[in-house]
Amino acid sequence: MNGGEVLAVLLVLVPVVGSMIVLAARRRAATVWTVLIVSAAMVLSSVGLLLFMAADSFRIIAIDAHDLFPMGPAMIVLDLVLAAVFVIIGWRIRSWWVVGIAAANLVLAVALDSWLNFTEATPALLVDNLALIMALITSIIGSIIAIYALRYMRDDPRQPRFFAVILLFLGGMNGAVFSNDMLWLFLFWDVTTLCSFLLIGHTGTVEAKRAAERALRITIAGALAFIVGAILAYNYYGTTSLVGIPVGGLDGLAVMPLALLAVAGFTKSAQFPFQSWLLGAMVAPTPVSALLHSATMVNLGVYLLIRTSPSLVEVASLSWVIALVGGATFLASTVLAMTQSNSKRVLAWSTIGNLGLITMCVGISTPLAITAAVVLLLYHSISKALLFLSVGVVKERLGSEDIEDMQGIRTTMPYASAALIIGVFTLVLPPFGMFVSKWLIVAAAGTYQLLLFLLVLGFAGMMVYYFKWIGTILSAGPGARSIPVREDSLARNYKWTLGALMAGAVVLSALIGPVLRYLIAPFIERYFVIPVGTDNLSLFTSSGEFPVFLFLLLTAIIFLGLMFLVRPGEDEVSKIYAGGEEFELETRNNYYWDGAKVLRAVAVSEGAGVLMVVAILVLPFLLEVV
Repeated sequence: MNGGEVLAVLLVLVPVVGSMIVLAARRRAATVWTVLIVSAAMVLSSVGLLLFMAADSFRIIAIDAHDLFPMGPAMIVLDLVLAAVFVIIGWRIRSWWVVGIAAANLVLAVALDSWLNFTEATPALLVDNLALIMALITSIIGSIIAIYALRYMRDDPRQPRFFAVILLFLGGMNGAVFSNDMLWLFLFWDVTTLCSFLLIGHTGTVEAKRAAERALRITIAGALAFIVGAILAYNYYGTTSLVGIPVGGLDGLAVMPLALLAVAGFTKSAQFPFQSWLLGAMVAPTPVSALLHSATMVNLGVYLLIRTSPSLVEVASLSWVIALVGGATFLASTVLAMTQSNSKRVLAWSTIGNLGLITMCVGISTPLAITAAVVLLLYHSISKALLFLSVGVVKERLGSEDIEDMQGIRTTMPYASAALIIGVFTLVLPPFGMFVSKWLIVAAAGTYQLLLFLLVLGFAGMMVYYFKWIGTILSAGPGARSIPVREDSLARNYKWTLGALMAGAVVLSALIGPVLRYLIAPFIERYFVIPVGTDNLSLFTSSGEFPVFLFLLLTAIIFLGLMFLVRPGEDEVSKIYAGGEEFELETRNNYYWDGAKVLRAVAVSEGAGVLMVVAILVLPFLLEVV
């Protein structure tokens, strides 16, 4: 094995071994040191893998199963163990749905393995630029979240169990994105399902247990769609290799494997009508929310969609329905985000919406759309992790996640406020990476009038709910005295982790040219002629030039100028006139919906989602008949 292959294997094995050590040691000191060492090893290994591939012109790393160890029997054993775990969990929570699907998944996996004579697809593991991007997101952002959690969960009596699952989660994600063999991916898919169930229900409250059960029911059903799709893929394509799925020439029932894999991706990425598990997951501790939304679980679904996107190019009808699922999810989640006052729920709806944008891009299936999807996946992960961790810091200080309770925290929590503001700005404003991705999405959707309509409404709504939040943070009353950032008493752990994410969000936006040229373009160019050019400082498409670095420089100048030149002093802030009456500034308002309205809106959106998923599954039969 060469250096790149070793680094890829380490990114899977190191966190798994660390998980075992943490669980066995069961001591705070051992947990802290293990998490720190494993996190450092993952960051260094992922960066090392990037440098290794860059030095070799980003040549694909392919690892055959026989280079590791005989995996056929081992996969069966591991699948048996996981299936037994799911059956036991289903029995304990009295869910026959979970028990039945877990048993069905096991039977189907064993049947497929037997059909394959216990041989693996070649290569079993594959590291290309898309897998590398996913590994960087998981390993770097996931490690930052784990380090942040060392302080956030410091008083939790079940720390070893918590961090053992966190590390297993990270290893499982890296294993999933490196897997080219569908049976290997199925195993790691189940590992992430199990980890999410354990983390969502970690606190043990009735609400947490209910949310964990819902997540398990939905995601294990997605696993059933996946394994059936894998069986049909072998039947129609003669392979269980993801990159071996034919590009073009698919019609009739041969489209069904792609349809089932798409539905499996919807369940992981919480697209309507499967979004409820991700909203329920907000009862989990903040590091879990950040991990699910930015570095692990939800990214796996859209990763699968992007991975199979080249095969959708000539299946226009299926592509169109997938695009509609993503567009409808984006608009519905944006409307629902505007109705919420709980910051984590706002971020949850925002995540669902942005994943909907990626799904829509996969459905459009043009080179520009797939480019936009990968850009959005990368930059969304950084900014969303920053926002979730910032909310956790605020909650620890205020004891509340409610946006209205954050009124004026720029004066009392300047560091956390700066992190929240930068997180929002990098999500919605130019010239940051997320804005660039949305610029590319609009260009890609130019010929789809319905999708453009959904995008315009969704982008407008996104500005509303994010800047409503920013306005609350900035709205300090007259006479409020601000604490300088250097005097903020925020714990060092939080300062370093939030600071790393703030720097990453800004610096990577400045480097979007090289990121696009060297990281994203090689994956796109394997199947398409990429329609985006770059000179490392600007991006070029048929819609025109986007001078990223120049815009970033102007933005910095504007903000620094406002900060140092026109910011009024405390004595210059006018008092509010209230006709001589005593008056206390309060920004609370009536733009939130009550629970009944939210439930009605969710029900309508889920109904539309069910119809579209049914259409995806029925479509191959219609194509066969026609």
